[in-house]
Amino acid sequence: MKYLPKLLFLSVISYTEVSMAIVNIENIRVQSSEKTEGVDKKLSLDISGKNGNTQKQKVGLGGRVQWYEKEATRFIVVNYEYGESADVKDTNKTFVHLRNIQYQSKSFAWESFVQLTTDEFSRLDSRMLLGGGVRLNLLNSDDKSVALGLGVFREREKLNFVPLTTDEGVVYNNRMNSYLVYKRALSNHSRFSSTLYYQPALNKISDYRLFEQLSLQLDITENLSFNLSVDITHDSEPAQLTKGTDTTYNTGFEYSF
Repeated sequence: MKYLPKLLFLSVISYTEVSMAIVNIENIRVQSSEKTEGVDKKLSLDISGKNGNTQKQKVGLGGRVQWYEKEATRFIVVNYEYGESADVKDTNKTFVHLRNIQYQSKSFAWESFVQLTTDEFSRLDSRMLLGGGVRLNLLNSDDKSVALGLGVFREREKLNFVPLTTDEGVVYNNRMNSYLVYKRALSNHSRFSSTLYYQPALNKISDYRLFEQLSLQLDITENLSFNLSVDITHDSEPAQLTKGTDTTYNTGFEYSF
């Protein structure tokens, strides 16, 4: 892929400016009994491709930096994906998420967040969110955890124009934000997690978005792990000429330090 060397270079430059991570904001435990102060950093790289009768290349770059404090956790997540089929670009996505979690007790916290998403091939020029809510830790043991989030956010969405569409332009929405996170340690070196989001519009409950991610993380060394994930997204009212449901399979490596 002709853009791969350039993308790898840009990932290094971006990482020196602000350490980054992967799309699912729940990919590591946000609260740790062992670590109440300090910083965690993760850098991820996913590369896939085919040559011969079918030519397809895809690269995903991501990272995450997380700050621990006794009464709060803050983190920023950044992810970028680029892909080509038969030398024609078919993937171009960006995701940025910044969140603050302020603990009131071991089981209750306030959350606030901002987010930016772009997806050229879903006609999404930009989607910006500003919101907040509560996070309830229903279970938090050594080998498993369950968290429930409830809140609202304000959304600004801008769609690109393509021929035969009439829905381009800027739309504002208020949406409920709810999520359920389940994590389980399968062994000392393997972990499973499930994250489900449900985001209906407050003035039209039939207009909703669903996101589910199932992931498995296997430790290779103390700092390097192999990740396998399945992402399913559904939009009940997608942009014209786009499908409402997407399923993505991802494999890659993650480095922590």
